Amino acid sequence: MRQIPTLGSVLLLTSIHAQVIIGPADMPDAGDTLRYATTSANAIDPAITGADVLWDHGDLTIDALGADTAIPVSATPLLYQFFFNNGFLYPQNRADYGMKGQEFGFQGVSLEDVYDYFRSDAGGFVNVGFGATVNGLPASVRRIPIDRIHQFPLAYGDQDTSYSAFEVTIPSLGHFGQTQWRYNTVDGWGTLVLPGGTYNVLRVRSELVKRDTLFVDQFGFGFGFNEPLAVEYKWIAPGMGAPVMVLTTTAGVATSLRFHHDPLGTSVVDEPRGNAVPLLFPNPASDAITVVLPSGYEGEWVIVDAIGREMRPPVIAMPGTFQRIGVEHLADGVYTLRLMEDDERWSARFVVQR
Repeated sequence: MRQIPTLGSVLLLTSIHAQVIIGPADMPDAGDTLRYATTSANAIDPAITGADVLWDHGDLTIDALGADTAIPVSATPLLYQFFFNNGFLYPQNRADYGMKGQEFGFQGVSLEDVYDYFRSDAGGFVNVGFGATVNGLPASVRRIPIDRIHQFPLAYGDQDTSYSAFEVTIPSLGHFGQTQWRYNTVDGWGTLVLPGGTYNVLRVRSELVKRDTLFVDQFGFGFGFNEPLAVEYKWIAPGMGAPVMVLTTTAGVATSLRFHHDPLGTSVVDEPRGNAVPLLFPNPASDAITVVLPSGYEGEWVIVDAIGREMRPPVIAMPGTFQRIGVEHLADGVYTLRLMEDDERWSARFVVQR
């Protein structure tokens, strides 16, 4: 597994005034955990870009912490793997890993427990499809054609356009589909300063034009509508495995801002700040996970499998410490660690892989 740089691997400003080229080695690998912080979406101005720009955002505040884990395809739900773990029958939809995706619902359509599947190769970084529980039933859905998120090699001034689509059967209702045009422009390069480090980056602007359709079998008709225009601004640095900063706007309004931040690269104090959240690592794990629980939390740790069965006796939570919880008895797969008091206070998914 590639080692993702942490706060200790900060580059010096004097050494990074050069353009970079991004390729498949700079995308995530199965097993990588990509840690980030979120803050106010209005904290930066996306109009600032160009050649040799200094984006100085070292004063960004942290509203919350999170992490995405690139899960081996074989460790995702078995019924989701149908298209994505078969390079012989479905080579265009073969995936390198899966990652938890965004749940979705409207007009009688509910997509839950979503996993997006990705692949990197010499041609680019692509989303090949997703798995989800669709109105209560598991489904595996290909993108035809696939969504080419980035085209490689990626360099300043590059432009590309790609088209993708998917359709999914909705039990007891009909069919839901989506088409998407992606318009990418590498519109900047330079130095990005964040609270935890300084990076040599490319800035990529992506316009996402989406149209959704729903066909209702009972009535024999369908309807479609255009989603509001979404624009992603991504600052991408070599070797980081994911953009070090992402700003998303919807219909011209800034809706989310996240940036690379790895609190495990710094010391943990006895009294965490008020906005601290629990952390779990390593992920994937082989014989144990470690949880950092800030003061103010209490309860018991419970581990459950994919269908909600408790996999070991509860463990009393110990705030303000590095608490080790053994998982050596668990089979390879995806589990959830839950902090239970009167009800669930916090939970996180993790992978056991040996």
